[in-house]
Amino acid sequence: MSVNNIETLVADLVPVRPVAPRDGFALMAVATVFAVVLVAMMFGLRSDVMNGTPEPIVVVRAGILFILGLATVSAVIASARPSVGQRSTGWRWALAAASLFPITAAVLALVNRQEALAEVSSVTGLWCLGISGASALFIGGLLTAWLRQGAPTSINRTSWLVGLAAGSFGTLAYSLHCPSTTVYYVGLWYTLAIALSAGVARLTVPRLIRW
Repeated sequence: MSVNNIETLVADLVPVRPVAPRDGFALMAVATVFAVVLVAMMFGLRSDVMNGTPEPIVVVRAGILFILGLATVSAVIASARPSVGQRSTGWRWALAAASLFPITAAVLALVNRQEALAEVSSVTGLWCLGISGASALFIGGLLTAWLRQGAPTSINRTSWLVGLAAGSFGTLAYSLHCPSTTVYYVGLWYTLAIALSAGVARLTVPRLIRW
């Protein structure tokens, strides 16, 4: 290829500043805090959370959601700056840990079907999906907008991760309000909220971040 041809190809190129991972993490932190504040203002937080003495299940579920959200958003941010040999797999371990809730709920439901059925038919389940979903939509939208500045290569995988991250942080915001303290509720409604977020992201995000 001649020098003139090369000069022609690069004539219209414009330098682009690489995305900074710290900006992605900061954006997610601010978005999640904003979602928590909004949930607190509109629906209120659990009394034990407000008193600084949350029940153990509240701490555990919030911790798992935070770890899953952090691990998946880390993978998303890593995908925005692809490099040779780089592969973020920590989110899989976090997802495996989070899956203990639905698995445990399913096993215990075989023993105590009445309590499990009560949680399945709980009217607050729809509130869980609504509040978690709205929070996830907000957080996921911001993450997708930030991701458009990068250069993700595994579009479908990254889209799943966007949904998992948004769903985890969105459900985390709801969990601080959630009145239930049973593993059945967490295993069903939290899992469903995160799964729906991941599914919606898989369907919508690829067309928004595709080169």
